[in-house]
Amino acid sequence: MRNLLGRLHARRLPELLRIADAWGVPLHVESKSEVVGALYRAMTDPRTMRDVWEGFDPAARAMSAALADAPDEASAPTVGELAARLGVEVGAARETALRLYRAGILARDGDDEPLPIGAVPRLLLPRELALQIRRIQDEMAANNLAQAPLRVLIELLDDAELEGAARIWGLRTVPGVGRRHDLAARLLRLVNDPSRVERVVRGRGRDASAVWKKMQATPGPVPLAEVAADTGLGGSDSVTVARLRAALSELEGALLVWHAYRGDGTRTLFIPPEIRSPGESPAPTLQPLVEIELEPHLTPPWRHPDAVAWDLLTLLRIVSNHQAPAWDVADAPPRWLRRAIAPRLWFRGKDGPPVGYLELLGALGLAEGILATDEDARPRRIVPSSHARAWRRRTFEAQTTQLRDRWLRLTSWVEGEPAGVVDVWGADWRGMRSRLLTALADPEIGAIGQRWVTLESVTLRLAARYPMLLGPSFMAATARLGGEAGAGANEEEARAAALSDVIALELGGPFVWFGLSETVDSPGKPRAFRLTPAGAALAARKTPPAEDDAGAAVAPLLVDASGEITLQTPSPERVWALSAFTEPVDLGRHSHYRLTPGSIGAALAAGIERDQIVGFLERGARQPLPEGLSANLATWARGYRRVGLRRAVILRLDDFAERPRLLQVLHDASWAAEPLGDLAILVPLGPLPSGTDRGEEELVVTLRTAGHDPRWTTNPDDGFFNLTSTAPIDRVSLPGDD
Repeated sequence: MRNLLGRLHARRLPELLRIADAWGVPLHVESKSEVVGALYRAMTDPRTMRDVWEGFDPAARAMSAALADAPDEASAPTVGELAARLGVEVGAARETALRLYRAGILARDGDDEPLPIGAVPRLLLPRELALQIRRIQDEMAANNLAQAPLRVLIELLDDAELEGAARIWGLRTVPGVGRRHDLAARLLRLVNDPSRVERVVRGRGRDASAVWKKMQATPGPVPLAEVAADTGLGGSDSVTVARLRAALSELEGALLVWHAYRGDGTRTLFIPPEIRSPGESPAPTLQPLVEIELEPHLTPPWRHPDAVAWDLLTLLRIVSNHQAPAWDVADAPPRWLRRAIAPRLWFRGKDGPPVGYLELLGALGLAEGILATDEDARPRRIVPSSHARAWRRRTFEAQTTQLRDRWLRLTSWVEGEPAGVVDVWGADWRGMRSRLLTALADPEIGAIGQRWVTLESVTLRLAARYPMLLGPSFMAATARLGGEAGAGANEEEARAAALSDVIALELGGPFVWFGLSETVDSPGKPRAFRLTPAGAALAARKTPPAEDDAGAAVAPLLVDASGEITLQTPSPERVWALSAFTEPVDLGRHSHYRLTPGSIGAALAAGIERDQIVGFLERGARQPLPEGLSANLATWARGYRRVGLRRAVILRLDDFAERPRLLQVLHDASWAAEPLGDLAILVPLGPLPSGTDRGEEELVVTLRTAGHDPRWTTNPDDGFFNLTSTAPIDRVSLPGDD
């Protein structure tokens, strides 16, 4: 076995202490196993090996290098064979080998086992130390490391070091699973972010921070001895040496500072240019925007500026119907919901709502507290929340502003994932949308203006100018190129394609839905795109232009005798009310609804009174309803044959002379009691005008407080009182009842 750990365990404790002294390792342990562990960690650290190598004489370096360069399958050489290989006297080779053995560099094959008579001891270099020495040889051969780009330096790291650096920079890795090339590429993108570099630097310890400040203040490579002296880490005692090694380990492990050798063997430290000045990569070449001429009839249809808020109210109305099937927002919108809501939305197509639209409405409704999940329902379902009523009282403009701000801060890509065009992992969705909106105002992009350009040219231009739009590090798989972005030689092309797909989905989806952009699809032509005045203003951080308020002087509603209703000045309350008792006809600058027997029946079933409908229409139209329509409403309401039910309790007293006093007691306690016939009292139950719900138990308490002894009975003639209720009540047994 040529592993270092086994060679150390084979040594006695006095030898281990001598090795620790030779390697400058301070020991704060007690048992031999703890000494071995401390030595192993130090001897496998490149910083420690460099210090020990610096103290070697030429003979020790030559012998160590010869053993390190030997193939693993080669047999361990004798001292004589080493002397012949190095061209030195056997006695000199023996002295050198003895010094290296005492320092723990060399070991004897077989350790302390007795040698057979006549056998010559063979020497070996533990595999871990051989790797460290070969690494030092490579560093000394490449004495211009300070001029090498960071991507070349990263290739010098072994897999464990690369994965450790990735964790420091915030990448999630599974040891031994991630591809090395992909991990290196993601690290290089993170390093290009100045804020991320600053965050990594802040995470270093006191000694490491002192070394970093010294390095930052000095351009170019700096001799290690100078750095150590200027930071108070130049002492030769084992504790100071260990502090310097720990500081360098922190910095080198985070890729912030690198070690190199000059041609004369002097050890230096340097900061790679990519770390010293992050984000200063050359400006990318931007493809020109491609303008497109549209035929006049291809202009996009007019939509209400607050269409998203309006459509969210429509969704709220549908889920408020407890007779509808259940929908859990954790699942994709079911087919019944798409069929029910599609004709009533501003954004709808031949195949229903746009992909991701209902998912976004649901996510915004839940995030704003307008929708809630009924966890007690089986199956679980989405229902209006207790804040829905207050939300409806707000103006459409205020609703849209709040929904748009919430959309910009969403931490997941709910609007894009259902499309299945591109899968993205590790993206900063919370900041992506705001960065994209701001990027559209960049003069280099040239998107602001009333000209139509192809959506593809805008997305390619944005992806090239803002490669970190999704964050400094992300992984993606796009249907355009197939396979995972970051794999193989086409990594940058794949990342750019994935980023372009994300941008295209945003600009052609939520940006259109919130009125920030417009798109047009014409046969045989690429998809056209332009920013709206509102989108251009928000991108430039300006106040959007005010909407025309010319309709404020007209009546909000026009009501025709046929039952046709024209909504001239929409508001959330009017849209909500109309959706309760009408059928939608079309949406436009003036939206139309229709009163039908079916819509009136549904409203009556939901508890809406005919007088409420008439009052709302007359207030909105600012005049009485046409006589024919009023008669139709009355006929439709009677045809529904609704029967109202209300829970109540009948009280019967032994002494009917007590009835006036008991009525007064009940009235004082806010019960709506009234005489029933000549002998009884009727007490309605249920909610009061104040909203308080009162039931049988509270009534019993009121009666007992007044000095009465209430008893339940099912016999109206036995002198007690009755309860009529839709809920079953256990009968109280009375003496002699059986």
